[in-house]
Amino acid sequence: MDDLKNRLAWERRLQRRKRRRAEYRRGLRPFAIASWNTTKEHNIGSLVRTAHAVAAEEVVLVGDREWNVEAARTAQLYTTVTQVAGLEAFREHLAVRRWNLVAVELDPRAVNLFEAEYPERPCFLLGAEVGGVPEALLAQSRLIVQIPQWGLVPSLNVAVAGSIVVYDYLAKQRRMGRLARPEGGLLEPYGDEAVED
Repeated sequence: MDDLKNRLAWERRLQRRKRRRAEYRRGLRPFAIASWNTTKEHNIGSLVRTAHAVAAEEVVLVGDREWNVEAARTAQLYTTVTQVAGLEAFREHLAVRRWNLVAVELDPRAVNLFEAEYPERPCFLLGAEVGGVPEALLAQSRLIVQIPQWGLVPSLNVAVAGSIVVYDYLAKQRRMGRLARPEGGLLEPYGDEAVED
C-alpha cells in the first residue's frame, strides 16, 4: 500500500512539474545568454539561474566545459541549455536560431551599457574569465557592450556581468512598452493546464 501511495505521489509531482514547465515555456522571452569557454563552473550555474529567472529562451555554452548544476538551484530543469563545441558551431547556432550577437566585453569599440540600444533577438555573449570574447566574434557582433566601472579591479564576475546586462535589456524593453509581465510571474494558466496546488 505504501509503495502504491508513494508511486502515485511521485507521478503527481512529475505531472505538476510538466505542467509548470509548459506554463513557463509559453512565457519565454526572445533572447539568449551565451558563455564562451567559461572556466569557473559556478559562473555557468549562476547564468543558468539568471536565464531562468528572466525567462530567456536558452543558455548557450561554447566549449567543452563542465558546469556546476548546484549553482543553478534546479533552474536547469526548466531552462534550455545548449552546448556547442567551438567558434564555427556557435556561429551556425546563432544563424539557425536567428540570434543577433551582443558581446559583453571591455573593448575600445564598446558602447557604454547606459547608452546601449539592443537589437531584436539578442544573444548576450560573455567571454572567458581569461581572454574574454575572441576577436572573430567581436567583429561579428551587432553590438559590443561595456559595463562602466569605477573601481580598481577592471572586470566583473561573468555571472554578475551577465545578470547586469540582461536586466538592463529588460529595463529598456519595459520603458519602450515591450515587456510583458514587468512585475514577474508566469503567464496565467488556461483551460486544462491550470495548476492545482
